[in-house]
Amino acid sequence: MKKGMIITAAVVVIGMSMPAGVMAGNTDQLVAASQQEVEYEDMKVEDLPEAVTNSISEGYADYTLAKAYQGTDGSYKVKLTKEEEKIVVFFNADGEFLKIEKVEEQVEEPME
Repeated sequence: MKKGMIITAAVVVIGMSMPAGVMAGNTDQLVAASQQEVEYEDMKVEDLPEAVTNSISEGYADYTLAKAYQGTDGSYKVKLTKEEEKIVVFFNADGEFLKIEKVEEQVEEPME
C-alpha cells in the first residue's frame, strides 16, 4: 500500500513539474523579446499620428510639443515643455499612454 502511495505521489510531482518547465522555456523567450532595446529616430512633429496628437492635446494641453521620435517597435516618444519643465512622454500607435519621464537638466560645471 505504501509503495502505491509513493508511486502516485512521484507521478503527481513529475506531472506538475513538466508544465512548469515548458512554461519556463516560453517565459525566457518573452523576457528576451521584451528586453530588446527600442531605438528612436527623429521625425517631424506634424507627422505624428492623429491619435497621439489627440492624446497630447487632452492630457498635456498646457505643454508645448518640442520634438517627436518614432520607435523601432512602432511607439512614439515626444518631448514636451512647459516653462522650465521638460518631460518625455511615450505613446503607442493608438495614442495610448505608455510612460512618462522627467528630463533633468544637465548643469555644466565651469572649466578652471
